Amino acid sequence: MDFNRNDPNNRNNQQYDRWNSSASNSSYYNQPTHRPYGQGFLIASMVCGVLSVTACCTGILSLPLGALGILFAMLTYRRGKKMNGTAMTGIVFSTMGIITGVSILIYSFYTLPDMMNDPAFQNQVDTITEQMYGMDFAEFMEEYYGYEINTSE
Repeated sequence: MDFNRNDPNNRNNQQYDRWNSSASNSSYYNQPTHRPYGQGFLIASMVCGVLSVTACCTGILSLPLGALGILFAMLTYRRGKKMNGTAMTGIVFSTMGIITGVSILIYSFYTLPDMMNDPAFQNQVDTITEQMYGMDFAEFMEEYYGYEINTSE
C-alpha cells in the first residue's frame, strides 16, 4: 500500500490503494460508468407498448397500457437529443394498441344491437348469465341496471 500524507486527494489522512479502479482518485480510463438516463422508462415504454398490442382484443385494457407506453417514451425525451430506437418502438406499439383497441370497441358497440336480435346469440347470452348470476339476461339487466329488454318469446 502506498501511503502519502501530503497528497491533496488524501482527505483525513486515509490510505488509498492506487490499484483500486473504483477509487475516486483513479485515472480517467478507470472511472466507473453509469447507466444511461431514462433506461427504466425506455424498457417500461416498450413493455407497455407490446402489452397494449397483445391486449387490444380486450378493447378496454389496451387503452391505458398504450397511454402509459407513450407517456414513458416521452419522459425519456431530452431537448436537443435524438429519440432512442427503443422509445420509438414503444410509441409505435402503444399507438397501434390504442388504435386497434378503439376500433374494436367501436365495432363492438356498432354490432351488439344486431347481435342481440339473433335468437342463437340471445340463447348463448342467457345461458352464460344463468350460469353466472342464476337469471337470464333480461332479468339481470332489469334488476341491476333498471333497463327493460323486450324479448321476442
